[in-house]
Amino acid sequence: MISQEKQVVATGSYVTDLFAIFLTFIKISPLTFGGGIAMIPHIESEVVNKRNWLTKEEIPNVVAVAQSAPGSIAINSAIYIGYSVRGVLGALSAILGMVLPASLIIIGLTYLYLHYQHLSIVEDAFKGIRPAIIGLIVFASYKIGRRAIQNKFTLLIFLITLSTLVILSLSPFFLIIGGGLAGLLPSIWNRRR
Repeated sequence: MISQEKQVVATGSYVTDLFAIFLTFIKISPLTFGGGIAMIPHIESEVVNKRNWLTKEEIPNVVAVAQSAPGSIAINSAIYIGYSVRGVLGALSAILGMVLPASLIIIGLTYLYLHYQHLSIVEDAFKGIRPAIIGLIVFASYKIGRRAIQNKFTLLIFLITLSTLVILSLSPFFLIIGGGLAGLLPSIWNRRR
């Protein structure tokens, strides 16, 4: 939980910080091919390595909260980071930075696809784009998993969740709730001793 806003830029100017948040997400947004999970390495590069707004250890928390809420993980992550840096206006700056370029790009791509989808060159391009996007998602999952799976217990939660998804095709909502409840088990067990 966020108890206070962080100071982000050396100037300390609130407006400058909001603009920095906006520019950061306007830079990340066009790189978010393959869905929100695929953008996590870009977020980490910008928000952790370049801006020092969050630590590497906080990135799995961003993903967990963003996945737990309804809506796009990309927008939810932007809201989380913007809010943690500069409160409500930081969240709004992040949303605007994330949505503006993506909206313009998707309008252009939709127009082009609807008018030229029948061309063999477009069909061939999509045959290569789909597996490339899967590669981005797997890489992002690997980076998050290295920090989220910390011991045998968290590995067990991961394996049960993955198996349940594959076998039963349950809604991610129920799996997130189940993961949260399972995460409480060690602390409940330790209190009873």
